[in-house]
Amino acid sequence: MLKKNLTILAKRDPNLANRIAIAPITGRYKILKSQRSDQMYNIIDLKTKLYHYNQYDPYIGVKMDIEKMGILLPNLAVFFGFGLGYHVSEYLSKYPNATVLVIEEDLEIIKTVFSLVNFSQVLNYKNFHVVSGLTPIQMYPYLFNFFNQSHLLQFLSSINMVQNSISVSGNKVFYVNILKMLKEAVTNVLALYGNDPHDSLIGIQMTLRNLATIVDNPGIAELKDKFKGKPGIVVSTGPSLNKNVEFLKGLDNKAVIVAPDATVKVLLKRGIKPAHMVTSLERVVATSKLFEGLTEEDVKDSYLSACPVVVPETYANFPGEKIIVYRNFATFKWIDIPKGILDIGPSAGNMAFKVLEWLGCDPIILIGQDLAFTDDEKTHAEGTHYGEKAESYLARGTIAVPGNYQETVKTSQTFSQFLRHYERDVLAYKGKVINATEGGAKIEGTTLMTFQEAIAKYVNDDIDTLETIKTNLKIPTSKIKKREVKELSKKLHDAIRFSDNLIEKLSLGVQHCLEFEEIVKTDLELEDATNLAKCNELIKKIEKAQESFGSQEFYLIFMHYVQSYYIKASMDINHYKYKIKQSTDLNKILVVKFKEFYSVISALIGKINIEFKESLVRMEEYSKGIK
Repeated sequence: MLKKNLTILAKRDPNLANRIAIAPITGRYKILKSQRSDQMYNIIDLKTKLYHYNQYDPYIGVKMDIEKMGILLPNLAVFFGFGLGYHVSEYLSKYPNATVLVIEEDLEIIKTVFSLVNFSQVLNYKNFHVVSGLTPIQMYPYLFNFFNQSHLLQFLSSINMVQNSISVSGNKVFYVNILKMLKEAVTNVLALYGNDPHDSLIGIQMTLRNLATIVDNPGIAELKDKFKGKPGIVVSTGPSLNKNVEFLKGLDNKAVIVAPDATVKVLLKRGIKPAHMVTSLERVVATSKLFEGLTEEDVKDSYLSACPVVVPETYANFPGEKIIVYRNFATFKWIDIPKGILDIGPSAGNMAFKVLEWLGCDPIILIGQDLAFTDDEKTHAEGTHYGEKAESYLARGTIAVPGNYQETVKTSQTFSQFLRHYERDVLAYKGKVINATEGGAKIEGTTLMTFQEAIAKYVNDDIDTLETIKTNLKIPTSKIKKREVKELSKKLHDAIRFSDNLIEKLSLGVQHCLEFEEIVKTDLELEDATNLAKCNELIKKIEKAQESFGSQEFYLIFMHYVQSYYIKASMDINHYKYKIKQSTDLNKILVVKFKEFYSVISALIGKINIEFKESLVRMEEYSKGIK
C-alpha cells in the first residue's frame, strides 16, 4: 500500500514522496482496529499513550469537530496534524470544491498510515496539499507558494483552521512556530500584490511611458540557458561586502556577475568593473539617481537589465546598453511583446538571483547579501548611495533571525521579506547556491563558504561572458518595431473601449446598491413580501456586476493595477460571509461593501483610461521616428 500511495504522491510532490520513503519507522505509532462494527482504524501514539480518535467510533469525533466549527465559507482550510487523515476526508466530502493544506511535523506518522491505508482518492484530489518533515523556516517557501495561488487570495482572511488535537498537543512548539510562519507567509503574499493602488498605478504608468524603450531593446528571453553550468555571482551591497569585494577583480571573464543597481558606484569606487548585468525594479525617481554622473566608459561592459516599471529617468540616466526583463505581472502578458517573464521577488537582489537562474548558471554564489544589520547597526557596505546606516531600514524597529555565523542577527521587516523570497527562490532553483556573504542572515537551502573558497572551488575556467551576451541579443529591426507599435496601438484602443464598458456596468451595480438601501431604510419595510423579493433580486444583480472581474480581459488589462485594493476588498467581503450566516443583516453589510468596491474600482479604471489615451499619443509620435 505504501508504494501505491507514494507513486501517486510523487507525481505532485516528488521531494515529499522521497522524504516519506526514506523516513525511519521507530514504532512510535500503532494502527489498531476500533470497536466500531466495521472495525474502522484508530491510531495510538505510543510515546504519549494517546489515541488520536474516539476508541469506540473514531469517526464520530471527526464529524463533531467539523460540525462544531460552523463553517460558512469552506473554500480554504489548513489542517494541523495528519492523524489517519479522517478530518481531511470529512472536510472534502462535505466541501469538495475546497482547497486544503495539511501540515504535519512527523514523517513517520504519514509513512505508518500510508503503509496500511489506501489514500489514493485524497491524493488524487487536485486541491489537496500536504507538507511534512521540515522545520517551520524550511516550510516557509511551501506556505508562501500555497497561499500565493490566484484563486485563494480573496480567502486569506477566512482560513478555516482544523486541528488534530493529539498531534498539536504532542508538538506544541512546532505548531506555534508554524502558525507564526503561516501568518508571515500570508502577510508577504499580500505585500507582493501591493498595499496601495496608487503604487500600482505608478508601475502601470511607468510601463506605458516605457513602451518605446520596450520596443527598442532586446529582452532577457534571448539569453535563456546561454550560460548553462557556468558560475554566476550576485553582488549586493550588504555591509559584509567590505570583507570580500576585492576578490571580484579579475572574475569578469570567469563568471557571470549580476548585481542590483546600488552596486554600480560601490564597485567603481574600488576600481572594479560594474556587473555584466545591473538589475533594477524600483518605480521611484530615487532609483534613477543611482546612475547619475555615470559615463559610457563606466558602464561599457554592463547591461541595465531593468523591469519596465522603473521611471523613464532610470533608463535615461544609465549610459549603457539595456535588456528588458519583465516581472510576472499581468500587464506584461497583455503587452505581449515577448521579452522574457521572470518570477521576481521584491528586491533588485532577488531579481539578480532570478536572472542568473534564467541564464542557466550553476552554482550561484552570493556576496554582500546580508539581509541584516551588523552589531553596530550598519545596513550597507561602505560607499553605498543610501549610506552605511540607512535610517529607513532602522526606523521601524528590528527583529531577530538566524545568522550565518551568529546564532541570531538583527534585521528589518523589509530585509526579512527579501530573505523569505530568497528562501523561496533557492527552493525552486535546481542547482547549488553558495552563500559567501561572510556575515548576515542565514538563507535556508544555501551552503556556507567564504568567497575565496567558493572562487577556488567553482570559478576556474575562462568564459567569454560579454561576447556571449552580445552574440545572442538581437536588436529589434525597424520592421519589427513598426509591427509592434501597430499592435500596441490596437491594444490601447481595445483597452479604452473595455474600460468604458466596464465603468458602465459597475455604475449600474452601484445603482442597484442604492435601490437596495432605499428599500431597507426601515425594518418594517422588510416585512413586506414584495420588498423582500425585490431585495433578493437586487442582491443577485449586485453580485452579477462583478462577473466582468473574472474575464481574461480584466485580468490582463487591469489586475496588476487594481489587485491590491481588489484582493483586500474581496477578502473583506468574504470575511463577512465567513463570520455571518446568510440573512438580511448580512446582505445589508454586503451591499455597503459592494457599493464601495464598485465605486473605487470604477474610479481607478477611469484614471488608467487617461493613461491609455496619453499612451496612444506617445505611440503615434514614436512611430514617426522609426526609420
